[in-house]
Amino acid sequence: MYILPEIIVVVTAFAVLGMEIFFPPRERVLQSPLTLLGLASALASVVYLMIQGDGDFLGGQFRFDAVAGWFKVAFLLAGILTVLLSTDILNGRFKIISGQDRALLHRGEFYTIILFNLVGAMFLISATNLINLYVCLELATIPLFLLVAWRRNDPLSCEAGLKYIILGATSSGVMLFGIGLLYGLSGSVDLFAIGENLSFSPATKLAMAMIVAGVGFKLTLVPFHMWAADVYRGASLPVVAYLSVASKAAGLAFMFQLFYRVMGDVLLDAGVALAVLAAVTMTLGNLVAVVQSNIKRFMAFSAISQAGSLIMGFLSREGAPSMVYYMLVYVVTNMVVFGVIVFYWNETGREEIEDYRGLARTNPLIALAMMLGLFSLAGIPPLSGFVGKFFLFSVASIAGFHWLVGLAAVNSTISLYYYLRIVRQMYIEPGFDDDDSIRPSASIVTALSVASSFMFVLGIVPFFYDTIYEQTRHWVASTF
Repeated sequence: MYILPEIIVVVTAFAVLGMEIFFPPRERVLQSPLTLLGLASALASVVYLMIQGDGDFLGGQFRFDAVAGWFKVAFLLAGILTVLLSTDILNGRFKIISGQDRALLHRGEFYTIILFNLVGAMFLISATNLINLYVCLELATIPLFLLVAWRRNDPLSCEAGLKYIILGATSSGVMLFGIGLLYGLSGSVDLFAIGENLSFSPATKLAMAMIVAGVGFKLTLVPFHMWAADVYRGASLPVVAYLSVASKAAGLAFMFQLFYRVMGDVLLDAGVALAVLAAVTMTLGNLVAVVQSNIKRFMAFSAISQAGSLIMGFLSREGAPSMVYYMLVYVVTNMVVFGVIVFYWNETGREEIEDYRGLARTNPLIALAMMLGLFSLAGIPPLSGFVGKFFLFSVASIAGFHWLVGLAAVNSTISLYYYLRIVRQMYIEPGFDDDDSIRPSASIVTALSVASSFMFVLGIVPFFYDTIYEQTRHWVASTF
């Protein structure tokens, strides 16, 4: 029963692929609603299992618990929103611009790869031994290489895919070396057994550093962030939207599994190193984002700065609920912003920040959604981004890293400045003379409505954080 969500996603993937093989082209438009139906059913099954309680599946090799449930909710939400955002461009509903190759072909294969990527991420957070953990992480990573290089006739897309796969393979090798050290130090691949036998020795420090380096690539932590701007710039926008949240959530799931189940007793000894890593990441991300002019590169450095805030939760054992909560907030908030970017790109082909001038006059509601999404990323109350950052800052303060809280507050101010650059273009700068009113499609409206609703509800309804806090606190207590 506890493997039901993964089974639904796998069956959906093969059904979508089967439609690509056996159905005539006209009927393949049903692949989008079929994918959405499968993901929505998987999401409903995850919620049902969370109500039922914890349990093992596949002979105890995997475990479903509250934390796994929340991660799977985040993964599936990201998948649903990505399908909605990609529907227009996959169906050819976008403005043709001379000299631009913006088409996404092979709808069935595109959705199939996303679905298998989701399966890997869902198994990842449930794995209970090192071998399954690593294999699931690779299943949640390798499909992203294909998605980034999907437009094979676009030089930027091919360059992005090449850079991503080379750096991704290198990071996986470094991380596998660290995992091997953990096995050698403990003599076991079971996560719980490793946690019982591990001590904070120099070899453990080396293993921890190598694992952080490998996962830091997926989380875009400095100095492992070098791929982000070029990959974001070259990939298609729906792919960038998915990559920005899926890769980060998978990396966080991997760190949860190792840091809490395996390194729980030695995690606090590495607090200073993690604090420095968080400080450098958020500072560099914010400072470089200030000077960006391309919206894709801008969002890449925004993602880097958000990763710095996210890992502040590892400074204390009590930080796990804050990270789970902020992960959900980040998924829906980032998808609001990318929903507007995808829509504007489909309609105009423009992707420079100054190209957003006058958007509030051509489509006021779209501009409003963009502004609220950016304000949530900056941490402006009462949006959910503010609540998430408040809890993360509280974790750092409780752990005694008051200097980091001060630096994070300064970085939030910097981020507000560069997010306001886009708001200024939309609301203050004069628009293009030839721009008419533009209306979003039903899929874009649905994606923005769902993501915006979650962005508001997570910030103003205490139920979600209270539930996450209680369930995650019990999960953390069981790992120590």
